[in-house]
Amino acid sequence: MGWQDTYNYYIVELSEPLTRNWPIISSPFEVTLITLAYLYFVLSFGPRYMKNKPPYKLKTFILIYNIIQILANIWIVKEHITNGWFSKYIFICIPSDPTSPSAIRLFNLVWWILLLKFFDYLETCIFVLRKKQNQVSGLHVYHHVSNVIFGWYFLKYLLDERATFISLINCSVHVIMYIYYFLTAWNSKLQKSLLPIKPYVTRIQLVQFFAILIVSLQALSSSCDVSGKSHMIIIFSINILIFIYLFYDFYKKNYIILKQKQQ
Repeated sequence: MGWQDTYNYYIVELSEPLTRNWPIISSPFEVTLITLAYLYFVLSFGPRYMKNKPPYKLKTFILIYNIIQILANIWIVKEHITNGWFSKYIFICIPSDPTSPSAIRLFNLVWWILLLKFFDYLETCIFVLRKKQNQVSGLHVYHHVSNVIFGWYFLKYLLDERATFISLINCSVHVIMYIYYFLTAWNSKLQKSLLPIKPYVTRIQLVQFFAILIVSLQALSSSCDVSGKSHMIIIFSINILIFIYLFYDFYKKNYIILKQKQQ
C-alpha cells in the first residue's frame, strides 16, 4: 500500500463511523500540532523567553481560569447524570448500545471534555509565565498529554458509552480540585489557612485513579463484552498504574518525606 492507502486504512477505515468526520477527531494533525506546540512552549521556548524577564502575576487570569474549570466540570458531571449515569448506566458491565440517543449524547460530551483537556494545557503555560518551572514536572506534563491522547483515541476508535464512567469520576474530582485552586489563588492568607487541606487533594486524585483502574480491569471479565477492545483497556490500565506511581511519588516527596525532615 502507498502512504495514502495506509493513511486511509488506519485513519478512516478503522475509525468509528459516528465520529469519523467530527472536528479534531477526523484527522490526527490538529491534536498532534496543538500538543507539540504545547510541549515546545512549556519545555523550550517559554523558559528561554522568561529567562531574563520578571514573572507575570496573572492573578485575575488564574482566578478566571479556575472559575471556568469549576463551571465546566460541574456542567459535565451534570450532563453525565442527565444522560443516564446512575439510572440507565452503572459501573458494573451492562450491554453496550453505542447507537442509542443517550450514548451518542455522552460521546458528544466526551468531545467537549477533549476540548477542556486542551484548555488544561494553559495551566502549564501559566506556570512557565510565572517562572514556576519546578511545577512543570514530568508528572504534570505526562498527565496532561496522555489525557488528550487517550481522549482522542477513544473518540476515534473505541466508542463505548460504559467507559464514560471514567470521565464522570475524573470531572467530579476536578470540581473539588479547582475549587481548592481558586480559593488558594484568591489571597495569600486563605492559601495559608487551606495548606493542611493540600495533601488531601492529592489523596483524592489517587483514590480516583484506583477507582478508574478497578472499573477498567473489570471490563476485561468474561461478563463484559468489549468487542476486541481488550488490548486498549490493558494499555489504558498501564497508563493509570503509571499515574498512581507518579502521583504517589509526588505525595511521598512533598508530604511524607518533607514532614519527616521538618520534625
